[in-house]
Amino acid sequence: MADKEIEKRYQILKTNLAETKVRIRRYTLDPRLKEHSGEKDDALRVRTDNTWKKWLEVWSQFAALPDSPAVQDLNNVEKGWLDLDRDVDLIQRELISEKSYEAGIRTVVWLSIALLLLVVFYFVTHGVTFLNFSSFEPWPEWGPLKYGEVVFWSSFGVLCYLLFLATYFLARRDFDVWYQPWYVSTALRAPFLTVILMMIVLEFVEWYGEGKWIQTYILEEGNKFYFIVFMSFCLGLASDSTAGIMRDLSNGVTEFVSSAVGRVSQKLSLAVTKTDLGGK
Repeated sequence: MADKEIEKRYQILKTNLAETKVRIRRYTLDPRLKEHSGEKDDALRVRTDNTWKKWLEVWSQFAALPDSPAVQDLNNVEKGWLDLDRDVDLIQRELISEKSYEAGIRTVVWLSIALLLLVVFYFVTHGVTFLNFSSFEPWPEWGPLKYGEVVFWSSFGVLCYLLFLATYFLARRDFDVWYQPWYVSTALRAPFLTVILMMIVLEFVEWYGEGKWIQTYILEEGNKFYFIVFMSFCLGLASDSTAGIMRDLSNGVTEFVSSAVGRVSQKLSLAVTKTDLGGK
């Protein structure tokens, strides 16, 4: 098997183990598994606790894999995960409720309405009336107004991502009622994060690409609109990764500010010391 295929299987297995970990944690927190909640629920609580121990064993096997694992090594870990995932499915079967389905449907409906209304608002603000798309006019590609396009398309991306996620968990009969506020917060934060990243990308590209192929192709009048659309939609679609990039960026900014403030503070301290010495 090619190295790329092994790496792909490795990453998929890592993702599956992380997802199973989240599922076990959610089921562990189910109110029905409280102490002294009944003989049946007590037994289910014990099974859930045992699946966590089993997950730790499988994760230990996965963490012990060499940097270049063999196919058989991955097969052994994957077999352990499949057995564990089956146990988790059996626990889920006991905890499925109608409220989970209703909350999932409600979330999908509201996300769909929000997406449709945003699409209508986008076309209206871009000159489209009565389905006459020939009058569509993008906002200016230069100046601050271009970030309006970023807000729209990043919002489209994150809403599509959340719709997929909600329907995915509905199809698995595993939509968590407690995650509904997370959908709202993710939809609200994504445009802000994308605008900040696109500010860096666009302003850097405009400066760096002057006189180069970037200016000829990406920054050419007309092409830049599609570049903004593509980048903004992808950053919204991968909102979790976008948030991770912003965290790294904010850490760098924090370190920069902390270093700058430290130097200023040091100079002020030295200045005060010198003044005091001169006064004596």
